[in-house]
Amino acid sequence: MGNILFNQFRDKLAKKNSKDSALGTSSIKIDFNDFTNKRNQAFVSCLSKYLKDTKIRKSILQINRYTVKFGSFLKNSDYGTQSAFHVTLSLLDLSDDGRESWECILYECDDLSENEVKSASFDNGQIAVKYFVNEITNLYKN
Repeated sequence: MGNILFNQFRDKLAKKNSKDSALGTSSIKIDFNDFTNKRNQAFVSCLSKYLKDTKIRKSILQINRYTVKFGSFLKNSDYGTQSAFHVTLSLLDLSDDGRESWECILYECDDLSENEVKSASFDNGQIAVKYFVNEITNLYKN
């Protein structure tokens, strides 16, 4: 009897811990076949055309319909503290005449705050995605 209750307790605890660990992450994956509207079509098509690296493609998470986020990179600073970095890419606007507005931001997060380290704006999806991939590879190299 005691062994059965212990097994149930252990299973419930494992289930609770798995829920708690997933609170800060989004489980939404990008549907590269979703073309519900023109802006979403432009966003997904730029990602599908120019994001060739399969490791990056599998690791990006969709924050909202037009923003993706890549990872958390942990780095040690010169002062002995550790910071986490992540990169976001957003399609801010798509006008009726086809002009695009993209933004790529590199964030640094520590125990107290989240700060924009670098921000770049683009009017071309291909250039924005290439910049996004370059920022990710630079974080891996450093």
